[in-house]
Amino acid sequence: MSYGSGPTPYPANQPPYGAPQQFGAPGLAPDIAPLPGASFGEAIKRYFQRYAQFRGYASRSEYWWPWLMNFVISCAFSLFMIIPILSAMSTVIEAAQNGDPTVTPVYPSSVYIASGISSLYSLAVLLPNLSSLVRRLHDTGKSGLWFFILLVPVAGPIWLLVLLASESRPDLYRPEWS
Repeated sequence: MSYGSGPTPYPANQPPYGAPQQFGAPGLAPDIAPLPGASFGEAIKRYFQRYAQFRGYASRSEYWWPWLMNFVISCAFSLFMIIPILSAMSTVIEAAQNGDPTVTPVYPSSVYIASGISSLYSLAVLLPNLSSLVRRLHDTGKSGLWFFILLVPVAGPIWLLVLLASESRPDLYRPEWS
């Protein structure tokens, strides 16, 4: 046997010692990787691009920017419903104080329209909200089944909020482990 004719120094498909990504968690594919520090526009874009993608990870900014957008839109719809309802109720209260208790509130059609649009919007973002929440849980190192901690009275929602606000640790969760 001559020098250099022996087996190769590294087994097949194994990188040499010290090569990048040899130790620790393997790199994530771009379609499932989180985007830390995403701007509002980037986060909203990824929110709707991945509307039904339950695998992968979502950074804090990818989760909280769309949450803020949905909160503001819900508040706007609520204003279009609450102000006319309060106006109609004040009319009924005044009538009752003047001795006519049989007056029923009459709501303008804007209340029904805003309620319908709000319901349709809530239904449209239900799936993106759930998938974003599951990906955020994956990014914190937890399974998506941690969503069901909401069923625990009082402590469950608080614990879920703490999980959603915690640091990213995608190295703690791998889909193949579950």
